[in-house]
Amino acid sequence: MKKQIFVLLVLVFCFHLTSCNNMTESIIKKRMEQQQEQITSFKDGRLHVILVGTGGPLPNEKRISATSIAVIAGKEFILVDVGPGVVRNMGLQGLPLGSITAVFLTHFHSDHISDLGELAFMSWAQGRTRQKLMVFGPEGVKQVVNGYNIAYSLDSSYRVAHHGEEIMPSPAAGIVANTLSIPDPKIDVPFYNHNGLIVSVFLVDHHPAEPAVGYRFEYKGKVVVITGDTKKTETLANHAKAADLFICDALDVKLVETMSRVAAETKQPRLAAQLHDIQDYHMTPVQAAEVAKKAGVRKLIFVHIVPPLTNFVAKNSFLAGVDDIYDGDIILGEDGMTFSLNPQY
Repeated sequence: MKKQIFVLLVLVFCFHLTSCNNMTESIIKKRMEQQQEQITSFKDGRLHVILVGTGGPLPNEKRISATSIAVIAGKEFILVDVGPGVVRNMGLQGLPLGSITAVFLTHFHSDHISDLGELAFMSWAQGRTRQKLMVFGPEGVKQVVNGYNIAYSLDSSYRVAHHGEEIMPSPAAGIVANTLSIPDPKIDVPFYNHNGLIVSVFLVDHHPAEPAVGYRFEYKGKVVVITGDTKKTETLANHAKAADLFICDALDVKLVETMSRVAAETKQPRLAAQLHDIQDYHMTPVQAAEVAKKAGVRKLIFVHIVPPLTNFVAKNSFLAGVDDIYDGDIILGEDGMTFSLNPQY
């Protein structure tokens, strides 16, 4: 009798183990199929913009502490800035890292570049086979790229040795820097023209982080403008003229000044000084609305949101006065938001 019970228990255990294994395999298969479906969905001829990260450098439970924006147009997959946590977010959002065609950097603050090495490696591991990752940016981009190439060179050699050239082809490992020059702050300079996507670069004012730039994307009659970090300038509205999406950073001076004062009162002078200093090289939400109105943009989207907006009161403070100036769509960006624009031709 005991032997029969034992055999029965073994059979039950094996049945459950097999069922669990089958269920696990089914879940893995379904997830991989969903990722492939999402990749295919981006190749529908529309211009897709995904807010990969929308936070600023301050710790934030709602948004990662980095701004990063993906632009997908036909065969082109561009990533604008790649700060901390961006590669993780891209994975969670099901974005095809192996399909990235180029990275555009706006400037070289750490919250805009710190995941560049990881992005280069993961895009290589997940698909790049013929060429290194192309990175474009203002003067200084070669220094940044060279640093990441050095930092990841040992890891790249390990991967080739472990998996072989067929799986991890060494010519595609690493990054190539392309320096963008803008001789006149009043003009947009076209520098990227592939598969119907035209991208121009323009100067912004993020002193002392300079040169700093923004980007204007044009695809089949649709326009997306990404400012990067900047204060309000006289030329910004011209660069953003008639954009379908105007994606800009914004800082609430009132809230940040309050944080600076409290930091000083609680004997944190270094933090107080930093919070005070960052107020002079970002737009406020109201200033961004003024630019959006002058430029005649269709949708205003805030990213690089400072400070973190963790409650209803903070959100209201951040947006106060914006709709008094600009009467288009106003969106407080969140990680993972996707905008898809139908082509005009």
